Amino acid sequence: MNKKEQKAAQRAREEDVVLTKVLWWILGAVVLEALLLLLNKVYVHYTAAQINMVLGIQAAFNVLAIVLPICFVILAVMAFMSWRGGRSAKLPGILAGVSLVLSACAVIIKLYYDSGISFLFVAVPAVTVLALIYYLYQREFFFSAVLSALGLLGVRIAPKAVSDPWTTYGYMVVLAVVLVAAVVFFRMLQTHKGNTKLMGKNVHVLPENANYAMLYVTCAVVAAVVIAALVLGSLAVLYGVLAAWLLILAVYYTVRLM
Repeated sequence: MNKKEQKAAQRAREEDVVLTKVLWWILGAVVLEALLLLLNKVYVHYTAAQINMVLGIQAAFNVLAIVLPICFVILAVMAFMSWRGGRSAKLPGILAGVSLVLSACAVIIKLYYDSGISFLFVAVPAVTVLALIYYLYQREFFFSAVLSALGLLGVRIAPKAVSDPWTTYGYMVVLAVVLVAAVVFFRMLQTHKGNTKLMGKNVHVLPENANYAMLYVTCAVVAAVVIAALVLGSLAVLYGVLAAWLLILAVYYTVRLM
């Protein structure tokens, strides 16, 4: 094969790999949603005859909420050590990712019960969409989409400041730290042409032609909308602002793919 044919074959292989990953994410989301529907039926909206089963499920989540995070930590350490040693970290990395998702689900359901399950009904497809953006679009769009999703969650949580101040203000502090860290990180990448150092290794995060202005604007929009939600409450227009910004980003980065 000539060079042109080799490049075309290499690109086809890369697209097949990406498609396989996307399909796995979609399959995982479908399975999780099915399990959540089942839990909602037998664990939340249960009958008197199912009370013993509900108690058993509750006991199982008490255990899983501890065991699964421990498994995640162990697998994450294994993946990191493999990567640090120059070995393939694919399998422990995948297992660590799966255990992280399951750990988050178990802890949320244990702590928040029916409201946690309702939250996961939305969170699972949202995370899947973010994964699709990661694989199909530019990395900078993924960062903006993640920050916007955190902003949408902030708008949802903000009105609970009176009824649940610990959760509300705790999340706001975390979100503020994330936004500040994101701005610093983006500035560092901009200074080093999209590269950063990780444990002594050079990691290419963003391309040289990345539009950092869109990233900074995203941080500003998210901060402004969440502050407005704290002051004014969870207004529909605030959801609309972030949704409109995500739509603008989607159009912009779709055009850049062409």
